[in-house]
Amino acid sequence: MKKLLSRKVILETPIFTVSDNWLVAPREGKMRRIVVEHGGSTVALPLDEQQRVLLVRQYRYPALRSLWELPAGKIDPGETALQGAKRELIEETGFRARKWRRLTTYYPSPGFQQEKMSIFLAQDLIPGEAKPDHGEENLVRQWFPIATVHQMIQQGKIQDGKTIIGMYFLLSLTGPEL
Repeated sequence: MKKLLSRKVILETPIFTVSDNWLVAPREGKMRRIVVEHGGSTVALPLDEQQRVLLVRQYRYPALRSLWELPAGKIDPGETALQGAKRELIEETGFRARKWRRLTTYYPSPGFQQEKMSIFLAQDLIPGEAKPDHGEENLVRQWFPIATVHQMIQQGKIQDGKTIIGMYFLLSLTGPEL
């Protein structure tokens, strides 16, 4: 078990904090770790009765390209992962879901960040008006059959990690016949 010796905040933003941490471990001795501290994020995987998945396409500056993704975002203070998924689904697509199921929770990059991400299957969908956050006004929304999304992943047309993980969990539920 590693023991924290010191922690210094390097950068604070509305989404994450970066800290410089010194630890000591029984075998390794003293070590430094720069950590991105993040309150967590949540993902909605909207699936309609025709077995189609609703994806959004948006420009991601760090990737320097537009990506097809599942609706997702950070968990707001005081919000559960499920509440956040419900909010993000409405914001990005306008849909609400009557049925929710957690597919998985995981750490996207635990080597340097604390973010924990939860993916929820959203079914029995009710259409409505999207309520986009600033910067999300021009999202492209499109329905795709599960098999098409699977092909897009295999062809490298979908490169977003949360979407790939969510789809493979969905495929494990729907069976290999795709």
